[in-house]
Amino acid sequence: MAITLTLLIIGVISTLFYIPVPEELVQKLEWVALALPLALLIWQLIELSRKAAREGEEPAPQTHKPAPRAAAVQQDPRRLQDAAVLQFLARLQEKGRLVDFIMDDMTPYADEQVGAAARIVHQGCQEVFSSFFRIEPLHDGAEEEEITLAQGYDSAAYRLVGRVPEHPPYTGIMLHRGWVTRRINLPQVSGVDLTDGAEYVIAPAEVEVDPSHFDRA
Repeated sequence: MAITLTLLIIGVISTLFYIPVPEELVQKLEWVALALPLALLIWQLIELSRKAAREGEEPAPQTHKPAPRAAAVQQDPRRLQDAAVLQFLARLQEKGRLVDFIMDDMTPYADEQVGAAARIVHQGCQEVFSSFFRIEPLHDGAEEEEITLAQGYDSAAYRLVGRVPEHPPYTGIMLHRGWVTRRINLPQVSGVDLTDGAEYVIAPAEVEVDPSHFDRA
């Protein structure tokens, strides 16, 4: 477009100065000679405006350093969730030896030994539960008391057992008050480069190192 307008300007000016033109056309050619440079100027301004807009839309060059590998790795949400659960299980093992208690064969032990071990597990696991949850009885009443559940009761909070009629209200005996947590504060796993297998370690194997074992003197 710019080349075309430039050629037209040169042609009009050449016609005015070097070619005989009828008097009735001279004034028109003079107006064309003035209009064409103005059109060329407007076109150039439009092109500059378009160029500036395109440059503004282009992304800025990357000047920052590459992020560390741990931050660059796209974590699998399920693996992160599994890691959080396993961290909670690791705390139960650390504080209450829960995994040791569950995985051990209790057959060789007497009831008194099992009871003593259960007390240690209970104390440690209760500490962990208190730090991660605020657990309370779901039902405010006492066990073994009579209760009536009307139409629209919370079926997620109350589970019916026994000979249940087809329609409410349901009247029965409270066998267990249930539990509900008012707070959840599970471990948060984020920004961690999870290597294969490492996140599944509940408790590392413990090795006692005693230099005297290697003393040959």
